[in-house]
Amino acid sequence: MQKGFTLIELVMVILILSVLALITVPTINSIIKDSREKSYNKQIELIQKSANTYMSMPSHSLELPKKDAATCYVTIKMLQNAGLLSDEDILNPNYQKGSTEKTKANEKLDQAVAVTFKDNKYVYEYVYEYSNDKICTS
Repeated sequence: MQKGFTLIELVMVILILSVLALITVPTINSIIKDSREKSYNKQIELIQKSANTYMSMPSHSLELPKKDAATCYVTIKMLQNAGLLSDEDILNPNYQKGSTEKTKANEKLDQAVAVTFKDNKYVYEYVYEYSNDKICTS
């Protein structure tokens, strides 16, 4: 008697593995994408909260925008120098080599937070482009 598998048995095993792969790969990709998006949102939220803390520090006595829609920028470097963020590069979890999406094309989150006075309160929003002449200064 010969030992081994028949061709039909091998084909059936390959077919079953293929079906499992068709089911699991898209699910795993979706989970990874959702995880990256959540991580990205948490990082942006942390950067914005750090900018809020930076702007409220009495030692900086910064000239905050006081009129509606006035904006100034707090750079990531300023937050790192104040010790509110780590000095290491903040990597963008959404970055993928070859990406053409403008907001996700940056490998590092190293731009600035726009501080805008709107409806009698300050709004903090991470931006990818900013004007150097509008950086918040003391």
